[in-house]
Amino acid sequence: MTTIGIDLGGTKAFAVRVEGGQVLATERIAFDRSMATLDAIYAAIEAVADGSETAIGVGVAGLVRTSDGVLVWGPHVPGSQVPVARSVAARFDLPVVVDNDANAALHAELQSGVAIGYSNVLLVTLGTGIGGAIAIDGQIYRGAGFAGEWGHVRIEGGGLLCDCGRRGCWETRASGPALARLARDVVTANPDSSLARVLGAGYLTGESVVAAADSGDETARALVTEVGRSLGQGLADLTAIFDPDLIVVGGGLGSVGESIIGPARRVLADSLHGGSLRVPPTVQVAMLGPAAGAVGAALLAEGEPSEHHG
Repeated sequence: MTTIGIDLGGTKAFAVRVEGGQVLATERIAFDRSMATLDAIYAAIEAVADGSETAIGVGVAGLVRTSDGVLVWGPHVPGSQVPVARSVAARFDLPVVVDNDANAALHAELQSGVAIGYSNVLLVTLGTGIGGAIAIDGQIYRGAGFAGEWGHVRIEGGGLLCDCGRRGCWETRASGPALARLARDVVTANPDSSLARVLGAGYLTGESVVAAADSGDETARALVTEVGRSLGQGLADLTAIFDPDLIVVGGGLGSVGESIIGPARRVLADSLHGGSLRVPPTVQVAMLGPAAGAVGAALLAEGEPSEHHG
């Protein structure tokens, strides 16, 4: 069967068309809070649809009530109590399944990525914020509905203001915007620095800072390491709770690889209680990269009953 998968995050709607586990088409649509959530999803679906699809899966960065496919709320996408499944099903006359984007990404990695063969897995997405998903005994664990929102665990009192409205959340220290903020502070304070010359006067993103680090800029490398260390400390905390076999790091920033993951691995190993008497979990970059959420949503749609329309 052919299905469409959508991953809606803070800066993009990423769409794929999948058949038999193979990605046939992809499209990325820029998205921000000036665009309605449903309009972005519709546009992404229409960008890859060819009329052969039999179901649609949607992953959204936020609190998703999977029982009826409603986006309750998300810090990086507009709207609350958005009836995503019902609205998409009515527009395209197809079965629709809706889940949190990180849950969808972990489903993809369990089915066809780095998590094949693992039972107890955590997925941490680094992008506009930090998302998360949990697999226990090979099954996605949702708790009462919203498990895995550890980007909003408070790591410091009176810390930076988070998009969720609280201060000191983990994602204020380890995310794309966190890295971009650190770089802006350096460039503002040192407009003649090598980092300022490398990054130029354009819009700073976490990915552009990582690119500067990978090209050899020492200041950018130090900033990326700082964010990687913040990531690693959080991974150590999660390991103390879940003791997973594997941690998968994905999302737009997490998919850049060793410049972020290397420092995180070192801090994770150094921060575990029990120290050298235990083995830290394996930390891997998501095999499907930034497409993991969309591919996972498409794979979830394959299991959607044909009579269900959200």
